[in-house]
Amino acid sequence: MYQAILFDLDGTLLGLNNTKFLKVYLQAMAPRIAPYFNGHDFSQPILAGTEAMMQSQGRHASLRDLFIETFDRHSPVPFAELETAFNEFYEHEFNQVRSIATRLPHSLPVLQAAARHTDKIALATIPLFPAIAIEQRCRWAGIESFPFALITSFENMRYSKPNPEYYREIAHHLAVPADECLMIGNDHIDDLSAAAVGMETFLVLDDELNAGKSRYAPTYSGYLADLTTFLENL
Repeated sequence: MYQAILFDLDGTLLGLNNTKFLKVYLQAMAPRIAPYFNGHDFSQPILAGTEAMMQSQGRHASLRDLFIETFDRHSPVPFAELETAFNEFYEHEFNQVRSIATRLPHSLPVLQAAARHTDKIALATIPLFPAIAIEQRCRWAGIESFPFALITSFENMRYSKPNPEYYREIAHHLAVPADECLMIGNDHIDDLSAAAVGMETFLVLDDELNAGKSRYAPTYSGYLADLTTFLENL
């Protein structure tokens, strides 16, 4: 029925306290990054770069390039001088964010059920982080061994959720028609926007976000525990 199946990560395959995330993330980053800024606000160029990626119209080769360009406009220290420190942060201190994350027991069985239907399984997580950070979050979720055909990150994407072009770009990476994909996620805005390019959607209700704020209704809905049976019956 579907040539490819896409999964959101945060709130879908990984429980995450979204209200606490930014605070905990920046607190964990501060000891590694703040000393380079000599008392200036190190978070401002990071947040500016993140906002630019969320609004991307695909004019850069990657979201990473857009982030760096924006970061350098707002930072007294160029990103090139900080990249090693950022990578070290993601290798070490970023793991502190795990304190607000929850491993969900159904996540890996759901992925395995999807893999019995197609080998084109994408982790369609919001691509505002480098791959190293997304790999960490996969370990928190207990899905790091799953053979995804694509994991979206700021290195390999030009668009971000909720821009429908993000989903068109994923279909292009997977070499499948967009209207032969299923997107599974918990956010009415970020995940249901896949419908704009013809994808069918499954809304996961366990940690439902932005209810009533999307122009699109999900094709299907249910809880993560329901997904294994749903996928096996495709």
